Amino acid sequence: MGVSVGRVARCLLLLTMILVVWSAGTLSAQQRRGGGRAVWQTPGSRVALGYAADLFLPGRGEWSTTPVALDNLDLLLHLDLQEVVGLPGTSFRVQVQSNRGDPVSGEVGDLQGISNLEAPREWRLYEAWVEQEIGSPRVSLLAGVRDINADFDVIPAAGDFLNGSFGFGAEYSHSGAAGPSTYPATALAARLRVETLFGFYGLLGASDGLPGPPGEFDFSLGGDEGALLSAEIGYAHSPADPQPVPRAIGRREGRGRGRGIGAGGPGRQRRRIGRGRLIQEVGSKIAAGGWVYTRRFPSWGPGGLEKRSWGLYLLGEHGLYRDPDGTEELSGFARIGTAADAVNRLHLSLGGGLVYQGLFSGRPDDVVGLGMAHARNGSPYLRKRQEEGSPLERAETVLELTYRAEVGPLFVIQPDLQWVKNPGMIPGKQNALVFGLRGYVLLEWPSGDSS
Repeated sequence: MGVSVGRVARCLLLLTMILVVWSAGTLSAQQRRGGGRAVWQTPGSRVALGYAADLFLPGRGEWSTTPVALDNLDLLLHLDLQEVVGLPGTSFRVQVQSNRGDPVSGEVGDLQGISNLEAPREWRLYEAWVEQEIGSPRVSLLAGVRDINADFDVIPAAGDFLNGSFGFGAEYSHSGAAGPSTYPATALAARLRVETLFGFYGLLGASDGLPGPPGEFDFSLGGDEGALLSAEIGYAHSPADPQPVPRAIGRREGRGRGRGIGAGGPGRQRRRIGRGRLIQEVGSKIAAGGWVYTRRFPSWGPGGLEKRSWGLYLLGEHGLYRDPDGTEELSGFARIGTAADAVNRLHLSLGGGLVYQGLFSGRPDDVVGLGMAHARNGSPYLRKRQEEGSPLERAETVLELTYRAEVGPLFVIQPDLQWVKNPGMIPGKQNALVFGLRGYVLLEWPSGDSS
């Protein structure tokens, strides 16, 4: 039986408020006594509230006079359980979200997603997990409700772009019967991460093969749903390190205990807009990954024989230029991914771009980026559509130019321009030019926490 996600979200919000009040009272009492260390003084424990809003003007030949607006509200509670209850290397997170507004892709008709905030109008439980770290080299096991794109298929340099394909490869994010466990429909998942010496790491993951519809708060595992198995190996090195060392490069969020990328290590970091994650600069990263569903899917060929759905990807980024004082940096990134075209619509996706941080004097945290994302239909799918009398074009291509400007310590504003060729791969559909503007505010307690 489903549970009202609105009721769950309100309960979680109430719990968060109670913990904030309790921790504030504990801190005040300890300060009055002149001793002790409050939970919320630790690097990992925090309460955060983020709000992001998008405004888009889509056009074909001329700008639309009807803007499309959407937003995302993020509520997050992260606890370092070593400081809270004495469990070494253990952390807990719960995160709920609310979305409102209209889908901009409904106006443009594109496949890859103009805005990575786009989601159904609802409250949802986005993540709720426990993570345990042990040993050296460092081993981490995480289990719970999880966005697998927090670990797999991550390019830190591409994190500021608004189009969804820069955050998660199109062939991977459009796989399966309803996509993998990722924003906005997450599911039960488990992930094992091993970080070795000299910057090498490995990831193994298993998640529900059929995430439930967003907002239903139903994380049951049906026997016919199967699982999605994911794996990635890679190397990453931060320019601030004197030599490559183990760092959690595979993730876009804080480690929660003051270690690794996103948790107060060297190098600049910034929030990824609207998704509650950190982007940490990386000097070099290269990774290869793959995924496969345990269940079989009807193929596009005659008879609809059931076959496996699988895919492979290769990604990387590298710092191309860095000034001596570290206030300016140019990075390049690229990605290629392929999926089994017998059962997947998208057979191939390509992407790449350039990102410059600190382009203008006196604004070291501003970011300007130019990127390209290309998604191609597989031949079996195209033949199937041709037989059905609804043919499609081969591919859709997006060019995006974006500028992320920090306005004070809490607020970010980001103008954005995207050009979409063959939106939705629909024959005869005009190319689209879309102007966007995003605003984002983040409130964290304690303030200034880097994780």
